[in-house]
Parts: sequence; C-alpha cells; structure tokens
Amino acid sequence: TYDNGFHPKQVVLNENYIFYNRRLSFRIASKIIVFFTRLWLVVPKWWMGLKITGKENKRKVKGALMVSNHIHPLDAFFIVGSMYFTKVYVTMLQSNLGFGLISKYMRLAAAVPIPEQRRLLRKFDQETAQTLDKKQNILFYPEAALMPYCDHIRNFLPGAFHFAVKYDKPILPCCFTFHKPKGILKLFRKKPVVHLHFFEPYFIKQEENRTKTIEQTTENIHKMISDYFIEHSDYYYENGIKKTL
Repeated sequence: TYDNGFHPKQVVLNENYIFYNRRLSFRIASKIIVFFTRLWLVVPKWWMGLKITGKENKRKVKGALMVSNHIHPLDAFFIVGSMYFTKVYVTMLQSNLGFGLISKYMRLAAAVPIPEQRRLLRKFDQETAQTLDKKQNILFYPEAALMPYCDHIRNFLPGAFHFAVKYDKPILPCCFTFHKPKGILKLFRKKPVVHLHFFEPYFIKQEENRTKTIEQTTENIHKMISDYFIEHSDYYYENGIKKTL
C-alpha cells in the first residue's frame, strides 16, 4: 500500500449523511469548482503529456459505472475533467474526508465517501442506485488504493461491479498507460508520460446467479484493462518480469 506521508483525522459519518449531495447551493459550488479545476489542469496535463483516446466511447452511455486503474493523485480529475456533458461522481475511501480543506475541495468536486460503517451501506446503496437512474456516472477504483505509476493492473475488488450487476447498469472502463517522453518533454520530464483510454461500454452478461455474474464481470473487466495496459504501455510488469518497450 502506498503511503504518501499524510495521515487523515478520523471521520465518523452520521445517520443522515448525504452521499450524493444535490442541494442547489452544493450543485452551484460544485460547478464552479469543476470549472476552475479544468482550467488549472491544463498545466499538469501538458506537463504529464496527457493524451486521451477512445473519446467517442465516453458519450455512448450515461448512468454508467466507470472503473479505472488508480495511478496518480490527479487521475480522477483527468477523467472527470474530460466528461464535459455528463455529471460524474468519484468514490473515495471514507478516511479521505479527514484531510481538512483538501477534503472539502474534493467533496465539492463531487467526491463521494464509501462508508466504513455497515449501518450506512444500505443508504449508500440506495443513493447510488438513484444517481445512476438520473443518468449520472459514478467512478470507482476497483484496485481500491492509489499506487503512483504502478506498472501493472492490480487485483480488482468486486464492489463496483456489485452495483452494475444489481441494477443492470453499463460499465465504462478506463485505463491509464505509461509512455516514454517525446519531443520537448524529453528535456524536462524523467517520469513516463500518461495516456488515458476510454473503452467501449460493457453491458452485463447474466450468469446463473448474481454472485457468479459479479465474479465473471470483475474478471472480464480486469482482463480487458490488463490486456490493454500490457499491449500499449511502454512500461509494464508481467508474470514477475518488469518489461520496457
């Protein structure tokens, strides 16, 4: 597990906590935050050499579960910042609410904590279903934790796929890959540049029961993203061997 040296304060959510806040004042503040976030992202996007492919796929579905590998502190902003015509919420660990002003900023930018308390999971589940029914997307990280510049696709937890299967919603997979700096970036950047790819939407294929469907969906999406990463990334790790194209 990656440790960035910052440790949050403990946060406890009350019984009436609103996960997907749709109050007018919150929505207005959120739009302002997202607008200015897109502006300042121009610099890190250029510095990281961000290139986006598969743009046509992100417009094919709404009310979808989005999943991605988690490889940079800004990767959620890169995904959300590219979705101009669809509202996207980003799930995060409940502990990430304990970083003071940074956490407040993330909340206004549409971050949603996944509750640690079992008593709140049903409420989170219901609000998630309502959000998807409103044709708004929700981004999950099935790898769970951030690991900067991770050179392979880690194992996926089934949580996000549970919602897709239970409510029969499409999945919009995404994948970040790493590439050698080219052109002027070779002079300034030592780390790999980052590309983002949107896959074709994936529609749930029902198996004999829900558990089997969730397992198969998790496996299918993991293979899809992992295969793409190995094929397209200049830096990757496969079968215990670190490789560079």
